[in-house]
Amino acid sequence: MEETQEKIKKQSDRLFLLLSIMIMEFSNAKTENDILQGLLDLVKKVVDIKEVILVDENKRKIWGRDVDIKRFEEFIDWSIRQSNPVFIEDDLSYIGIVPVVKQNRMFGSLIVLLNHQPSMEETEIFKVLSFLSAIVLENIKLYRELEETYNYVNVILNGLPEGIFVYSNGEIKFQNEKFKEENFPDEVLKKAVSLSEEAISLRTQRNGEVILEEEFFSITSIPLALGSEVQALTIVENVTESKELERLKRIDRMKTEFIANISHELRTPLTAIKAYAETIYNSLEELDFSTLKEFLEVIMDQSNHLENLLNELLDFSRLERKSLQINREKVDLCCLVESAVNAIKEFASSHKVKVSFESNVPCPAEAYVDPTRIKQVLLNLLNNGVKYSKKDAPDRYVKVILNEKDGGVLIIVEDNGIGIPDHAKNRIFERFYRVDSSLTYEVPGTGLGLAITKEIVELHSGRIWVESEVGKGSRFFVWIPKDRAGEDNRQDN
Repeated sequence: MEETQEKIKKQSDRLFLLLSIMIMEFSNAKTENDILQGLLDLVKKVVDIKEVILVDENKRKIWGRDVDIKRFEEFIDWSIRQSNPVFIEDDLSYIGIVPVVKQNRMFGSLIVLLNHQPSMEETEIFKVLSFLSAIVLENIKLYRELEETYNYVNVILNGLPEGIFVYSNGEIKFQNEKFKEENFPDEVLKKAVSLSEEAISLRTQRNGEVILEEEFFSITSIPLALGSEVQALTIVENVTESKELERLKRIDRMKTEFIANISHELRTPLTAIKAYAETIYNSLEELDFSTLKEFLEVIMDQSNHLENLLNELLDFSRLERKSLQINREKVDLCCLVESAVNAIKEFASSHKVKVSFESNVPCPAEAYVDPTRIKQVLLNLLNNGVKYSKKDAPDRYVKVILNEKDGGVLIIVEDNGIGIPDHAKNRIFERFYRVDSSLTYEVPGTGLGLAITKEIVELHSGRIWVESEVGKGSRFFVWIPKDRAGEDNRQDN
């Protein structure tokens, strides 16, 4: 009994020693060759063997000297099916076939050349070595697969034209080559980090944009779950070129619409002038004085309309050449506003719109401005207020309010017309832009009026903005300094 226990203890001690040695041998192994060399060294330390040969699952030799594998194919298959070592006598030596299998997954077989028939203890050692070797080989293969996947993903990420980084716990864990090369401005990086933190906190995609002078940056941050941790994959892209292309396409499209629109605008008065002139020419002797006067008035009105259109085009040409000229002089704005209101009254009356003027400052309200250009601004705003009045409104009005603000004069042109949608408020001062293309032929205009108006106001060192609500009307604000500060000296070319 004591002898049996002593024998078991020796076997346990030997197995423990074997495992300790194996751990030390395999601790630095990174490749199959390292594993096999460590395995061979380990086996030689505990078992008297001559050589070890490794074949893969397809019975192809991948380690050791050349041997006739076909001699052992039957034994290899049997050992794999049994998941146990097989030992056969070969002349004065023994050959062992040890399957390297784990959970029915075949990694290969060890062909072990021994000088003696292995004992039961040595057979058990081979079983343990086979199992542990299979675990290590499996882990190395998994590591290789992960490494290959990592390299594969890296190639993809580094080949993308956008800058990409992964953010977690207050720091950037990964960044692709494009992100490193771009050297994004600090403001863009701060925004990107902020959106990354939002994406992690809210666990939802966050989008943003940064505009720096003439550069545009688009940022998208997507939350990524990594176990219990949430990280953020953030994409940063300089979209200046695409924005510029989009802008140029939009301008090109607007110019095309403008050409069609201005052609219509010019044709309308020309058609009327031609028709009435031909009627007078062909029926001069038959027309009475009253009818003749009426026809001539129509010709005059249409000629004035045509002249206004041509003047607007001329102003636009000057605006394009940065040569729009203003000539300042001391002007009473009260008189100037009254003059503009009186000039528009007949047109407003034909649309059943009431036009009025209200001054909240003592008149005369003097300022250094170009009277012709400021009157042009007022007429444009008043004209728009009349044209875009609501047809079904019982009391349609457009009024001008004169106030003082911040050392200057604030002119407000208010109406209760159709209003301007939110998406158009920042664009109505663009050249060629009209809020609703369906009104292009219903409401006359070139789409240049507000662009010219804005230029005139800014040449006076002033500013213009709008407040509006669809269906309730609009309020245009024009602020102009009273003195000659910022006087523009550009001359007409």
